[in-house]
Amino acid sequence: MRAVKERMNLYITKSVADELRRLISARERTHFVEEVLARELRRAHVREVLARTAGAWKDEDHPDLMTIEDINRWLDEQRKIGAASREEELNKLWGRDNDE
Repeated sequence: MRAVKERMNLYITKSVADELRRLISARERTHFVEEVLARELRRAHVREVLARTAGAWKDEDHPDLMTIEDINRWLDEQRKIGAASREEELNKLWGRDNDE
């Protein structure tokens, strides 16, 4: 199924428009601009989430992860656990049924 397209009029500086015309063919400009916007929107979303959740981590809640060695050990352990078993383990930890 094709995505619904919507026309937008945007004002950009002449120098940016000239560079876009110079580097990207007319047939590729819409796709190029959409790709760049999508990538930057994802980055903006990540920044927003990070700002909203800043301070959520408390060192006292994670005494087992105080050093880089602790973190590397934890990462190694997580990589050894498969995605399915990790989900099962978290469901048990959170008191959820696997069917939820």
